[in-house]
Amino acid sequence: LCILPLQRPRPPVQPSLSVECHKHRYIHKYHSLSVPAAVCGQRSAAVPNITQPRSRIVGGSPAPPGSWPWLVNLQLDGGLMCGGVLVDSSWVVTAAHCFAGSRSESFWTAVVGEFDITKTDPGEQVLKVNRIIPHPKFNPKTFNNDIALVELTSPAVLSEHVTPVCLPSGMEPPTGSPCLVAGWGSIYEDGPSADVVMEDRLSGRFQLYGITSWGDGCGEKGKPGVYTRVSAFSDWIQAEIQSEFQLISLIKPSENKYMLCGVLS
Repeated sequence: LCILPLQRPRPPVQPSLSVECHKHRYIHKYHSLSVPAAVCGQRSAAVPNITQPRSRIVGGSPAPPGSWPWLVNLQLDGGLMCGGVLVDSSWVVTAAHCFAGSRSESFWTAVVGEFDITKTDPGEQVLKVNRIIPHPKFNPKTFNNDIALVELTSPAVLSEHVTPVCLPSGMEPPTGSPCLVAGWGSIYEDGPSADVVMEDRLSGRFQLYGITSWGDGCGEKGKPGVYTRVSAFSDWIQAEIQSEFQLISLIKPSENKYMLCGVLS
């Protein structure tokens, strides 16, 4: 997962629509679908920077607890399968290739507030998965469009240990901008996975720019690591989330009847 310091607040997302039913009329009420932009990408307290930049992502060091409150441990049958990022209290962004072996939601769980995968951390929440939505144009052979959304059955309770990251604001960072990488991946090629969150560097407020997709080897010199560019899929992410709040209205004009209306979620 590749995360950049946020340069400017992102604009609020389009609100979702709900309806209250009353005799002879209906009233639209707007609610913010996502966590307010002022909340995303922020840590609850200052976290000391104990890591120096490395030439290889796999050469990271343990991150302080609470430094990445948006990271999600996506588990298949109770074991770490992939990392994800909380972008809303009920939604996680991850790579589509994670679900090549199993698309059945019943086998998956999402752990938020996770730090050390060998024990239960303070503030840790284990949530069931309601839906897995790979990008419709994901190609498992080329890994093009390697991105997916995971909808949680119930929303995560936000806290100092659980906070969503910001989505890209639409402005591309300049070439050469430092990007921070975090997760529970291997600490060297063919090595064991890290038990605690590993990081490259730390800085103030963050937005998500990349999702680990594939690479030639593992952090080898002169060989690329490839990340899904999240900014290219921001519209798709918002459209999928908004589609869960489509309005259905069954209206029968009648002076003495109530209108039947509802909100899908």
